[in-house]
Amino acid sequence: MTPSTRRVLLVEDNDSDAQLYAAMLQELQADTVDNPTATPTDVERVTALEPGLAELADREQTYDAVLLDLNLPDSTGLETVDRVVDADSDVAIVVLTSVGDQRLGTEAVDKGAQDFLIKDHVTPRVLAKTVTYAQTRKAQTKQIERQRNELSVLNWLIRHEIRNDASIILGWASALEADSPSEQRSLDRIEDASNHIVTLTESVGELISTLEDERTELDAVRLGAVLDAEVTRFRENYESASVSLTGGVPDVSVKANQFLGTVVRNVLLNAVDHNDTDTPSIEIDIHLPAAGDTDAETTTAEGGAEQEYVWVDIADNGPGIPAETKASVTEKAYSGDADGTGIGLYLVNKFMQQYEGEIRIEDNSPRGTVVKLGFIPAA
Repeated sequence: MTPSTRRVLLVEDNDSDAQLYAAMLQELQADTVDNPTATPTDVERVTALEPGLAELADREQTYDAVLLDLNLPDSTGLETVDRVVDADSDVAIVVLTSVGDQRLGTEAVDKGAQDFLIKDHVTPRVLAKTVTYAQTRKAQTKQIERQRNELSVLNWLIRHEIRNDASIILGWASALEADSPSEQRSLDRIEDASNHIVTLTESVGELISTLEDERTELDAVRLGAVLDAEVTRFRENYESASVSLTGGVPDVSVKANQFLGTVVRNVLLNAVDHNDTDTPSIEIDIHLPAAGDTDAETTTAEGGAEQEYVWVDIADNGPGIPAETKASVTEKAYSGDADGTGIGLYLVNKFMQQYEGEIRIEDNSPRGTVVKLGFIPAA
């Protein structure tokens, strides 16, 4: 199969440089006879930015990549990159810089270019690989942008439409009075299901929020206040389950953010959602790092140093997690039951990674699971 032709716009005012780059690309085009994976390339050259922008604005002339000199008669420096990005947000940009201008090339990438080349170091293969890489990177960036837009729409739909409807159902179910025990059981199931939907939409919305923004600022968050709030909320929504804080709640702060409650909530939900007993039981125990305590649990942090954590152990009396599943249960959407939520521990793991903490899954005795959350103490 003949590969499709790549169209490159070369914006370069220096005739000798332009002829060299065009010859390199043409040389690679000739290689397609012996190398079927090579990409045939058409080159259109302009000597200034304005005619280059006109080419990009012409919807009948679609370019895959732009080779862009930053020292043109009508434009110099990073403003040149800005104007090309504004003119065509879909085209891949490779900036051409002189020796000693590596910093300018890096700044151009920050401005929206996909890569840069130092003119004196360009070879045919380097040029071809760089243009191909730039196209691939641009396509990946556009795909990520589309996915983020889709996530934003989904987030809005979940938080507003689905959650609002579930809240209405919950409100009406709470207002109804049962005339018999069977009717009361039915109402209880409606309320439980509605509560579950509301909580699930919160979790999904928070997952989408953290996926949309990988930059996370961590603050000192009071662990005890969050645990108290989530336990109180859990008891109100799941009256048939018991949850207890053993040993009290110490006054300690950990490195986290506003989603710390989401972490605790999803571990609690996972414990009750997958529980096969009539009375799910959950115990929460907190272990503080003790100075000089050789028995304190530690983990090896970056650089080989030992990191002591504040550990929150959440133990349940459910069926447990199969040994072959423990290693992957936090790495992907997982559902141990047919009606499982499928995102609980995955979401927890996402946040714990942002917190630079740790999550461990262990067996409880005599049955059940212990989810151990390790948080870095806040200074």
